[in-house]
Amino acid sequence: MKIHLYMLCYRFEALVASHLEPEAFGRYMAIGTQKNARGNVLFFEIDPSLKSDYFKTDDLEQRCTPHLDGGPKRSKYISVYRVLEHLDLSVFGKLHLCTADGRVLSLDSSPYDVNGEKPGSNLYEELCPVYPLVVSALPPSGFLKFLTDPKNPIHVPRLFFVDMLLDRDEKGMLAGYLPYSDPLHLIDCVNDLEKGGDKKTKTVSRSPRHHAFFRTIRRGFFLGDQTGMKFYEFPDRRVLEVEYAKWWRSASESLIS
Repeated sequence: MKIHLYMLCYRFEALVASHLEPEAFGRYMAIGTQKNARGNVLFFEIDPSLKSDYFKTDDLEQRCTPHLDGGPKRSKYISVYRVLEHLDLSVFGKLHLCTADGRVLSLDSSPYDVNGEKPGSNLYEELCPVYPLVVSALPPSGFLKFLTDPKNPIHVPRLFFVDMLLDRDEKGMLAGYLPYSDPLHLIDCVNDLEKGGDKKTKTVSRSPRHHAFFRTIRRGFFLGDQTGMKFYEFPDRRVLEVEYAKWWRSASESLIS
């Protein structure tokens, strides 16, 4: 059986080997194991020819063998610590978004127009290896460079984060359809940031848990470091409703982050 490599990248990080194809793996991780606290699952496909001095992968054929009854090995954990920083950007393939009831939407990386970035406040949820929800005056490319800059006192080697909706009404308050907890605090953070000054980012929550995560995504997901960036564009509402209707319905109805 073919061995796939996947990186789990939502709330925690892990490198996993599996005989399951991506859709079956996502479904298994979401609803097929008691180890998973019910919720969404995000994972990358990793180049199965991965060679690494950090991860032990030379004996995967022996460790990831089918069960005695011929059934596939669903998951064999290779590492659960400092995974993201030890995988080169070149080995990251598709990003798979799995709802709480096991439906999977797969995204390819796509070109990102840095020149099209506009000034203004942004809302980002960092997904791996750290997890805060922050508002920032920096666009995605600048935010990524800032958070992975070793010259900064607080930085990470590599970062995976998502760009979130931050729509406001005519009074400057958060749009009522957005399901964020403590919206007044979020707007206070935005207002503090928009006063100007040297501060370019402000933490909203150290451990965010909000409902309907997939319904709050704006442009998409970003992965990178000082050497480069990968962008996984999130489909617009019309495409979701027409081409991915079952997934979107599952993502919209779920009240679990």
